[in-house]
Amino acid sequence: MRTALAYGLTFAAIFGFWYGIGRPQPIPEPELTAGHLLQSVSYAPFERDQSPFDFAKGMTIADARIDADLAILSQRFSCIRTYSVAGLESLPKYAEKYGMQVLLGAWIGADPKLNQQELTKVVALAKQYPKSVRAVVVGNEALLRREITGPQLAEYIRQVKAELPGVAVTYADVWEFWLKHPEVAPVCDFVTIHILPYWEDKPVTIAGAMAHIKKIREEIGEKIPGKEILIGETGWPSQGRMREGALPSLENQARFIRGFIALAEQEHWQYNLIEAFDQPWKRIKEGAVGGYWGLASAERIDKHVLSGPVSNFPTWRMLFAQSAAIALLTLLVARGYGAMPASRLLLFSAAMAAGAILIVLQGHQFSIISTNTFEYLWGFVVLSLSGGVYLLALKAIASGVTPSHLNLDAALEFLRGKSRLSPEAVHGVLRLGVIACALIAVLGLVLDARYRNFNNFGFAIPALAYIWFFREQASQTDHSMLERLSGLLLAAGGLAILINETPLNWQADIWAVLCLLLAYPLWRKNRSISLRPLLPFGLLVLAAFGAFAALRHGVFIAERLVGVCADSPDKSICLVRAMIGKLMYNQVFAWTSLILACLAVWRNAVWLCGLALVASLAGLAFYNVNLAALAFVLAGITLVHRKHTETLAA
Repeated sequence: MRTALAYGLTFAAIFGFWYGIGRPQPIPEPELTAGHLLQSVSYAPFERDQSPFDFAKGMTIADARIDADLAILSQRFSCIRTYSVAGLESLPKYAEKYGMQVLLGAWIGADPKLNQQELTKVVALAKQYPKSVRAVVVGNEALLRREITGPQLAEYIRQVKAELPGVAVTYADVWEFWLKHPEVAPVCDFVTIHILPYWEDKPVTIAGAMAHIKKIREEIGEKIPGKEILIGETGWPSQGRMREGALPSLENQARFIRGFIALAEQEHWQYNLIEAFDQPWKRIKEGAVGGYWGLASAERIDKHVLSGPVSNFPTWRMLFAQSAAIALLTLLVARGYGAMPASRLLLFSAAMAAGAILIVLQGHQFSIISTNTFEYLWGFVVLSLSGGVYLLALKAIASGVTPSHLNLDAALEFLRGKSRLSPEAVHGVLRLGVIACALIAVLGLVLDARYRNFNNFGFAIPALAYIWFFREQASQTDHSMLERLSGLLLAAGGLAILINETPLNWQADIWAVLCLLLAYPLWRKNRSISLRPLLPFGLLVLAAFGAFAALRHGVFIAERLVGVCADSPDKSICLVRAMIGKLMYNQVFAWTSLILACLAVWRNAVWLCGLALVASLAGLAFYNVNLAALAFVLAGITLVHRKHTETLAA
């Protein structure tokens, strides 16, 4: 009876949590006259499993798709903005059908041949549909991407203007790049600036977003006088990681868009919102946040950004059902301990509810951010480890017995078949998996944080569980070099992330705390063990990463080489730059390091570990971070374990 009551109260608490965070919130709407159409919105026709990269594979966009989309958009907007003519050759025709205008975009990149093909098409369409083509936008953020120089871009704009007399021509980029390249504005008929408070170098919170936009709009007007200004992109993401105090959410997206529309109408600005529909393919390049700027989902379902109450968790009922199902599974643990004292039963219920909610929150996050096999596999591993520790902690609470586990070195010995199967060994392997995954996550967040989410929900359970186990356990007698180094790296990584993200980012604050919670038991029980045998390898890592970082900044992303390599691609330094780009794009650094790491684990050889570490550092430096971080941790764990074994033998 007590157990049934405890579970009933737990389900009530879980329901209360999801109802509380899922209930739609009223958000003020701009005061517009009935039937008032908004000015413009960015449009791409791609559905959930499509991307512009699929054109190379023969994909075509059906006219019916464009027709249906413009039928939706014409109810709210008088104009749409496109970024390329690829697949959208029929769009101006349908714009005329619905009485809309088009800001017709031509995609400009690093390939002059492809640029000319795009410009030829956009000129032909503008001539064919003069009623619907309001202006031509030659290039989007090409200067930001460093794919072209200012003078080259200006020449493209002159070319289009010469072929389209009477048609307005512009270029679109982040506002500061107009100031960095003053040669572009004079050849444009008007200036198209992007103001995205979330993406600023110093991110702006939702509370300060409108003031920031007004300030930038006025600054551009002063520094580029005599030119009409169009805010060509502005918006707020509905999902993704925080950047300092800028938090993506459905509610914040609605607050931003509604606030901006009210401000723009008041100030009589010209504007274009980003964007009509979520574009999941952008997550590949921009992380989760890239796929969630739409006013509607990729399935064309309204997100209530423009009007109506908004919920950050519109599927909260389904999430509650998932949490309740996980809580029900814990009956397998509770049924053997029905005589728990009231205090222990209360703790069990609280842990059961909290863990069930955290696991579902983490699963929900993974469903939003995962885009490829590695990320789905990563999500599965993190959730499995979190679930394993969850059940282990509940059993410890129910039984009143804190589980013991082998240290990380001993767990590796078990995996190599050098010790017998036991509960301690299984618990040790579980803990080894948690620490290894935490180290991989830390590496990614330190070296490639911009598009990477914090998996706080998944790591909260093991972090809290292991600090509790540590407090309850007797002093550990077997010391571990791997544990001490892991603890130091987790602590240092957590603090580095906190500094990089600033304390304004509460997601980063939580991650830093979790890192410290995981690190403390590792360091505390092994603080007397020396790491001196690892010094040569530490110096190797620092030297190799320094060399690769210098190559990245001095050659691969050097802005001074953009124009040089565009004019003289056969120069030696440009060939090196191009080769690095191909190796990076094809994940050669990552796969090489992972193969070497697997060989190092199999052979347990120090020299292979060293090679794998160096190769993984190349991957980390050149943006192959996911697989390279995995390789680095695998090789590092194997190396430290091998040196620890040698030290004990000596």
